[in-house]
Amino acid sequence: MTKSKVLQIPYGTKDILPGEARAKRRMEDKIAANFLSWGYDEVATPTFEYLDTFSIGNGGVSEESMKFLDRNNRTLVLRSDMTTPLARLVATRLNAEKSLKRLFYIANIFRYEETQAGRQCEFCQAGVELMGAAEPTADAEVLALAIASLQAAGLVDFTLSLGHIDFLAGLMEEAQLNENEAETIKKAVLEHNAVGLEQVIKQLNLAPELQDIFNRLLFLHGGEELIASLLKTVKNAKSRAALHNLAAIYKLTKEYGVAKFISLDLSLNRNLDYYTGMVFEVYTENMGFNICGGGRYDKMMQSFGQDCPATGFAMGINRIMLVLERQHKLSISSEWDVFVAWKQTKLEGAIKRATELRTQGKTVKMSMTETTEKQAMELQRLNRCNSLVYIK
Repeated sequence: MTKSKVLQIPYGTKDILPGEARAKRRMEDKIAANFLSWGYDEVATPTFEYLDTFSIGNGGVSEESMKFLDRNNRTLVLRSDMTTPLARLVATRLNAEKSLKRLFYIANIFRYEETQAGRQCEFCQAGVELMGAAEPTADAEVLALAIASLQAAGLVDFTLSLGHIDFLAGLMEEAQLNENEAETIKKAVLEHNAVGLEQVIKQLNLAPELQDIFNRLLFLHGGEELIASLLKTVKNAKSRAALHNLAAIYKLTKEYGVAKFISLDLSLNRNLDYYTGMVFEVYTENMGFNICGGGRYDKMMQSFGQDCPATGFAMGINRIMLVLERQHKLSISSEWDVFVAWKQTKLEGAIKRATELRTQGKTVKMSMTETTEKQAMELQRLNRCNSLVYIK
C-alpha cells in the first residue's frame, strides 16, 4: 500500500478539526441539557451489535448496514440506527422496571451512503425514545421536544412535516392492492414521484373518490383544516383513525406553543419499516435532506419479547452544523481566555497563576519555555488567547 493511500481516510468519513469540534461539543451539550430538562435520562450502547439484534428489531438488515466478523465467526454490524439497540437495552436490562421510560442518546451511526454535503457513512445523531405510552400525549411531547431541541441547537427557521403511516395503509387496503401494487405506490410516494404515482393509479380500477385522493396524495399538506376536509371524503376506518389521531396530536402541539412549526403531510412515508403510527421529518433551507425525523413504533419491542408502545426521534448533528454554517451562524473559532507566560526563574509562579485562573473557570494556555514580554505578546496572538498574564 502506498503512503498516500495510508494517509487517506475511508470513504464516507470526515475529520472534525479544531474549532469545528468545539462547536459540535457545545451544540451537543446544549441538546443534552435540553433533553435532561424534559426528564430524559442518557444511555449508551455498544458501537456494534450482533447481526441478529438488528434482524429481529428491524425485521431484516438493510443493504446500508456495515457488517464484519468477530474471532468466532459471528456476524457483527455497526449500528445503523439507535432505536433498535435501545429497544434491546430496555428489553434485556430495564425489563424489571414497568414504569414509563424516557431515554436519550448522542452517538455515531454507520450506514453505506452515497456521500455528499450533509450525508456521510459515519455521522452523529442525538435522539430520544419514549417507551411505555401509546397516547397522543406521548407523540405530542416528542414533537415538542424535537422542536425545542432544534432551537437549543441554534436553528430558528424550519418546518416539521407530520404524517401517519396508517393513512396511506388504509387507502391501499381500501383499494385492495396486491403486494406489488402496494410497493410500487409506496416507492412513488417515498420518492415524491407524482407522475409515476399517477401512472400506477390509472392502471387500477378504483372508485372515482378513491382515485382522486391517491392522485392528490403528494399534495395533501396543511393544518387542521386539511384533516377536517379529508374526514368528509375518506371512508375506510384505518385512514379515518389516523386522521383522528393526528388531530389529537396537533391539538396538543398548540398547547405546547409549537404548532406554528408543524405542517401536516399525509404523503409522508419514512423508509424504515418499523413505524406504526405518526411519523415526522424536519426540513430547513440550505439542506436537501431532513435534519430530524422520527415517529411511533409500537411493535418493535414485541420482537424482543415485550409488548411496549414507543415513540421517538433522531436529529442529525452534522447536518444541523452544516445548515448553521451555511447560514453564517456557526462559530468555529478556537479561542482561550488567558495566555500565561513567564520570564527566567518564574516558572513556579506561572504554574500557580495558571492553576488559580483555571479554578476561577478561565480557559488557560501556558508557555512551555521562558520568554520576554514581547515574545509573550506574540505567543498570545498565535495561541488565540484574549488576554496575557506575564509573570516577571
